[in-house]
Amino acid sequence: VKFANTFIKNGVTVHRATADFTLNDKTYPEGSLVFKTDQAYRPHILDLFEPQDYPDDFQYEGGPPIPPYDNAGYTLAFQMGVEFDRILNDIDGPFEEIEGFAEPMKGKISNPENSARFLLDHAINDAAIVTNRMLAANQKVYWLDQAFEANDKTWDRGTIYIPSTRRSSEIIEKAAGELGINFAGVKEVPATGKIRINDIRIGLWDRYGGSMQSGWTRFILEQFEFPFEKVFPKRLDRGNLSKDFDVLVFVSGAIPSGESRRYSWNSYDESDIPAEYLDWLGSVTKEKTIPQLLEFLRDGGTIIAIGSSTSLAYHAELPVSNHITDSEGKQLGRESYFIPSSVLQVKLDNTLPVGWGMNDRIDIFFHNSPVFRLKPDADKNGITPVAWFDSDRPLRSGWAWGQDRLYGGTAMAKAEVGKGNLYLFGPEILFRAQSHGTYKLFFNSLYLATSVKE
Repeated sequence: VKFANTFIKNGVTVHRATADFTLNDKTYPEGSLVFKTDQAYRPHILDLFEPQDYPDDFQYEGGPPIPPYDNAGYTLAFQMGVEFDRILNDIDGPFEEIEGFAEPMKGKISNPENSARFLLDHAINDAAIVTNRMLAANQKVYWLDQAFEANDKTWDRGTIYIPSTRRSSEIIEKAAGELGINFAGVKEVPATGKIRINDIRIGLWDRYGGSMQSGWTRFILEQFEFPFEKVFPKRLDRGNLSKDFDVLVFVSGAIPSGESRRYSWNSYDESDIPAEYLDWLGSVTKEKTIPQLLEFLRDGGTIIAIGSSTSLAYHAELPVSNHITDSEGKQLGRESYFIPSSVLQVKLDNTLPVGWGMNDRIDIFFHNSPVFRLKPDADKNGITPVAWFDSDRPLRSGWAWGQDRLYGGTAMAKAEVGKGNLYLFGPEILFRAQSHGTYKLFFNSLYLATSVKE
């Protein structure tokens, strides 16, 4: 529905099936969305469903390539994890044009009578909204860490389980109608293997003058009803972070590389800054801030680092290195390797809790993103690969010069630092609030920061 509304906002007509229908020996259920391409915005429809294929162009014959100026691939269906079929012949069926914006079909609550518990599929992004509403209402929420059978269905590991109370039932009833989520009532769940989800104190890095990436992340947290507060460098520098936070989030541009000390946005005159914003000034530095972040990790905190901020792995002296290097260990130049914003595919270990609710192959938004090479002793030092490139042709949409260099590289990892956990997400898993298909990596790592196995 969110995908469809993106089109509707741009003038595209979208239809919805009012009943089940069969096409090419495949049955589509009631509520399926139909995008007909015999309309004025046909090019826009194709643009957001199909891969962009940016052509190779060279400075001269046999010379280096001329890279795209900006984003080369952005296929929204891939970014949002939307599954679809393209039909090349005209079709008709029980279709009605959506008037105004699309709304979810009302969700179903099966077996509500005499059910002591309700189950919710972890694969649904909006399950985070339900979870956060439960936590805000002091209701219990669990993840089940083993697959099991209930109501003639196999429920995957990570299934969300909510004990039935008067208040939780009210929240479920509202979510079914408002969000279109299905719930299943059951009398019993496995006696062991429950992970209790608890309240989370989230700190989102920001800076004076604003950060685009932090702003988009704030938007996502608000949309999915996560409680959080912005945290600025001066607060980080004061330390004792575990007093106020369970998890800290650093988007691209927050953590300096090992060589950098500070960024160019510090060139301001403090005398010109209103008093209420003075605490927002400063930047993350290797000398003052990084030691506080490492202490936070060692004390049991969780840090989520995205994009360039995964350089925190090097500050923590983890057994990882840059995968995109030549035989001498030097960063490859643009003539050998360059991938401006494009959609690539990686292999995901969805048996790990951070990957629950996801497929084992996922599309990621990649912008010359960090790629790691795990050193031989990485596993013995608490490094777990989460996603990696298992193909020398991972490009799905856009342009990727030297993409074969990615083969064997680690795109995402989880590192144990002291009592805490550092999540390293090289790709832009939250890119401009478009990459719904990788949101769960973010949501799962947030919840895992305070979860307890029972």
